[in-house]
Amino acid sequence: MKFPKKISFIISLFLIVSCSDSLDFNQLEDYVPKSKYTTPLIYFTVFPAQFFDSTRTIQQNSISDSAVISDFDDFQDNLIRGRVVKIVLKAELRNTFDRDVIVQIEFLDENAVIYSFKPIIVANNHRNFLPFEEEIIIASNSNVLNTAQIRVTVALENIGIQMNPNDMSEFEFKSAITLFLESNL
Repeated sequence: MKFPKKISFIISLFLIVSCSDSLDFNQLEDYVPKSKYTTPLIYFTVFPAQFFDSTRTIQQNSISDSAVISDFDDFQDNLIRGRVVKIVLKAELRNTFDRDVIVQIEFLDENAVIYSFKPIIVANNHRNFLPFEEEIIIASNSNVLNTAQIRVTVALENIGIQMNPNDMSEFEFKSAITLFLESNL
């Protein structure tokens, strides 16, 4: 019985000694915690009647009013503001109108436009959601952190032929924003 005890003792000793390494606490100095947060941003549906005046006789070619301007105060929090390294805006758009739609998304500060996303063209009768994604690197666009509002403008292509204000077709827009944060310990 002494033989198995000696063997197990020698194997245990070998495993303990051979599988150990000195701890390197300096690795913690190089560690950068990273996280990302996604939150819904703007959602709306537009019908043809919304492109007309109150008499439903004069058609406008775009909609950009308080219904599609949203306050955005996430960057007012210094905890977030100082740690954001990248922003990704994702949107899905669906257009059942009989004409193309152009969507322009803009970040506004208190006075003016500070960032414009590339225009999105959604083809007519596009019944499936069209995905859109654009990334902003804060190091090269730090003024984005001054965003106070987000404006979405919806414009119609081919305005020569008037739409039917009673038509039940629609344009649907939904979006979310993802913030990528990094922090030093």
